[in-house]
Amino acid sequence: MSFTTFVYIVVMGSVAFLCYYALLWLPGQIRRDYRQGLQALARAVEIREHGTTGSARLRAYYATQIAGRLGLPVQMIRDIEFAALLQEIGKVSIPYRILNKEEPLTDDEEEVLKLHSVLSQRMVEQVPSLARLATFIRHHHENWDGSGYPDGLRGEEIPLASRILHVVGDYADALRGKDLDNPSLRLQAVEQIAAGKGTRYDPRVWEVFQAIVRAETSRQASLSTHERYA
Repeated sequence: MSFTTFVYIVVMGSVAFLCYYALLWLPGQIRRDYRQGLQALARAVEIREHGTTGSARLRAYYATQIAGRLGLPVQMIRDIEFAALLQEIGKVSIPYRILNKEEPLTDDEEEVLKLHSVLSQRMVEQVPSLARLATFIRHHHENWDGSGYPDGLRGEEIPLASRILHVVGDYADALRGKDLDNPSLRLQAVEQIAAGKGTRYDPRVWEVFQAIVRAETSRQASLSTHERYA
């Protein structure tokens, strides 16, 4: 285990203990403070990978929106939110030169990068109060048609939470470095990953996701038009 990975596990353990205490005993403000702590940890991973932030919060937002629309229990929605924040944390163990390489990765480098889902799982498993998220995180790159990794699961074999994380993860990647307040760019990102419906993504999860984004962007565009002509 690298020193960087060890530090992240220690930090995660400390934050997770506070989370467990906060979720059981403390008022809403403290729970919100814990959530912000996880967001800060996710931002640190983002900065190391590509120097920008925002992807983790975007993942968490849309993951909870999808889970809520699917009628999942409140505790499961919260677990999916936290998993969305932590699903890329294993990248702290991936060499910096691979994470930030401008040229296309070699086949060997691709295989190293793919290890991040298992590394993320193992790191989260070290924290008892977050261990229940580990399976969700391990499988967030499994494809609906069985062509994903690390275990080649297909269809309903993939945990529903992981299917949600897969869609929102790809969407966040498509929007990285772009203006999130621009409805056109957000719709372009949806179109960019739409070919994955039924191959990469659970069709039901995809339909719920794209309906949420389209409704939000339509509302935002209408408000912008009203403001321009008010």
